[in-house]
Amino acid sequence: MAIKKILLKVLGEKKYLSFLSTSFQRLYSAGLLGKEYADVYFLAKFIQKGDYCVDIGAHLGYFTLPLSRLVGDSGKVFAIEPMSPFHHTLQRLLQQKKAGNVTLYQVALGGEGEFVQMGIPDTGATKHFAYARVVEANPHLAFNESERVRNESGDRLFSQLPRLDYVKCDVEGLEYRVFASMTKTIGKHHPVLLCELFQREQRIQLFELLQPFGYQAYVLEGGMLTLLDVYAEGPIPSQNDYFIPPQRLERMRPFIRG
Repeated sequence: MAIKKILLKVLGEKKYLSFLSTSFQRLYSAGLLGKEYADVYFLAKFIQKGDYCVDIGAHLGYFTLPLSRLVGDSGKVFAIEPMSPFHHTLQRLLQQKKAGNVTLYQVALGGEGEFVQMGIPDTGATKHFAYARVVEANPHLAFNESERVRNESGDRLFSQLPRLDYVKCDVEGLEYRVFASMTKTIGKHHPVLLCELFQREQRIQLFELLQPFGYQAYVLEGGMLTLLDVYAEGPIPSQNDYFIPPQRLERMRPFIRG
């Protein structure tokens, strides 16, 4: 934390965010990221050339750039990052990497109304950039800064896609809202979904939204996917959950345990 404060003070916010984004890509390419990034490395097992992928809550491109490399020139990546500091940092990184197969949007998905207010909560002396939140969904938090962002529905934004193979969504507890705004897209293309979920209720709510499309929930353990009982009692840690429909089982079966 002390090093972060020093770097942020010396570099300033813009250069600090650029440093974070480029450092991550170097560590990823060198295979040096910790197990908390196992899902990023797992992409290489099942994402194929020509795939169309969506990264919702792209932040600094931790999933966006690996997806761009994996889908190749015949594929497409659509990155959604509403917050201006992260959006502009990722935009510069995409230009540097000449990632011409990535389309970057500065919109929020699944909110209410034409615009939503987004900000970074006040968590003390050090700004936590990874904690960006929708203000109205977090009335218990204090925000020192926020910005007005255009709201969009997933079905409207992705209505013209000829295919959609994979969606990663990390929006700090609002995953249900996002996917509820794109049920037509899900029903049409049946993509593999990856979401970070914090609570059992969130997991059950999203699972039940996806049930009509035949999705099953899985968790990545030791490089393999294990079927997840979302209704099971007992503690469930915050984790990335995979939701896989029958249409994707042939591709994903080699990586499903049992």
